[in-house]
Amino acid sequence: MAKVSLNNISKTYDEKEYAVLNCNLEIEDREFVVLVGPSGCGKSTTLRMVAGLESVSSGEIMIGDMVVNHIPPKDRDIAMVFQNYALYPHMTVFDNMAFGLKLRRFSKNEISERVLHAAKILNIEPFLHRKPRELSGGERQRVAVGRAIVRKPQVFLFDEPLSNLDAKMRVQMRTEISRLHKRLQTTMIYVTHDQVEAMTMGDRIVVMNKGEIQQVADPLTIYEHPRNLFVAGFIGSPPMNFFSGKIISAGSILQFVIKGMSLQLTHEMNKKMHSYINQEVIMGIRPEKIYDKLFAKTATDTNTITASVEVVEQMGSEMFTYLKNESADFVARLDAHEQLEPGQDMELVFDMSKCHFFEPGTGINLVD
Repeated sequence: MAKVSLNNISKTYDEKEYAVLNCNLEIEDREFVVLVGPSGCGKSTTLRMVAGLESVSSGEIMIGDMVVNHIPPKDRDIAMVFQNYALYPHMTVFDNMAFGLKLRRFSKNEISERVLHAAKILNIEPFLHRKPRELSGGERQRVAVGRAIVRKPQVFLFDEPLSNLDAKMRVQMRTEISRLHKRLQTTMIYVTHDQVEAMTMGDRIVVMNKGEIQQVADPLTIYEHPRNLFVAGFIGSPPMNFFSGKIISAGSILQFVIKGMSLQLTHEMNKKMHSYINQEVIMGIRPEKIYDKLFAKTATDTNTITASVEVVEQMGSEMFTYLKNESADFVARLDAHEQLEPGQDMELVFDMSKCHFFEPGTGINLVD
């Protein structure tokens, strides 16, 4: 078990293009940290630099008290679980899990003890005599995780390990990996492009885009207080709604106005946005903070708009309603039992205490 420190690390190609740029991150001992972002954001490259599979162009990586920039992967005391399992097809499950220990010349008793212990943790004891081709995708992934567990490393690294699984198995496996972390109490770094995985698994989330870290925080902070426009739009399903408009003053009251919409800011938001009067801003609001006026607790003329229903997606316990007004398309997360039809108009109430405002040029959150 160890702390992992990334100190101003970068990865460049041909001295011009960068995959990772000036990343700083402290991962505490026994912490579960998730790197998340779209394809090409640098998350896997960052993980591979920690593993030693990619060289570091500049900066310093530390595992525990040791700088590991020039230490080969086998000597870093880490274990990595890949997306494609990487199992030997001609070996049994037992032999796949034991292979690394045999190379390190562990005794047969020690190997057997470690493999059986890992197999018990992962509920794959009945499969130890089977070959990988006789296993399902989820079972193969458990074997890959088991092969990492037997190493008893200081740090576990997961590179999109659930990408090849179906939706149901992904949910099951992410729960099992979270349980595994609590049981082993080991430092874990997990890479995914799936923001649902990030939100449900990590102690902290590292949101990356274009090779740079955008925000590092616990899942709830990332969701409720996004640092910028990218984080706000990437985290959340459906994503946050955005409206481009202007802040105007109506006496002592501030309003956000856009064609077909005029929404009054709360007293607290008035103070924060007073210096942006007559300026263009982007307002963001989560789909679950938009309500049907018929069921809203506090509906007034100052927080209500009219929009037309375009598409209704029934999700069972809720429904995603895609709407359109004069100036914008947006989505509301409503109760599944509401009777809505495409083409009908409805009045919607915005919870203005939960809205965000972003600077159009930089994307910086102006109120958090």
